[in-house]
Amino acid sequence: MRTLLIASVLLSALPAGSMADSPKVNRAMIESMQHSLDRKLSGLWPQDPAEVLGVSQGTYIQGYGAVFLGEVNLAPAAGITPFHPTVNADEVRRTHEKKLQRMAALRTAMRAMLLDSARSLDSVPADEQVAVGLSLFYWTWENREGMPAQIVMHAPRKALLGTTNAEQAPIVSEEF
Repeated sequence: MRTLLIASVLLSALPAGSMADSPKVNRAMIESMQHSLDRKLSGLWPQDPAEVLGVSQGTYIQGYGAVFLGEVNLAPAAGITPFHPTVNADEVRRTHEKKLQRMAALRTAMRAMLLDSARSLDSVPADEQVAVGLSLFYWTWENREGMPAQIVMHAPRKALLGTTNAEQAPIVSEEF
């Protein structure tokens, strides 16, 4: 009994750890942003929408920030199907042109998504990052000249909150 009492006193004297200091970023907040990103990507071109492949995935990494990843096909109408078994040179050209034309709007939308995410994720510390990465889907027959495979944008949350215009925000953008 005496040993149990001493052990409990010693354990209660140990620091509680960093759990009390950790941000309260819960799964519901991350899921809300995932759905928001998917809706925004799907709604970029309402008459001829891009195809969001799967669902966006998000996570919070303590000490780094919130990260959201997704995959999108900017020209989903083209492709080989049982009813359209081959792709001709004109279709390859049109698909490439369509994707090239949509890249500027995609980059602008990603910047806006970062700004919206920073505003919505209140419990992410201001000095941590908010990041959005999109992988771009390509058919094997596509001309990928001048097209990135992935676009990643990120910035500290405080820098995003300090601006009202996503185009003027100090966002780091990388393309691979």
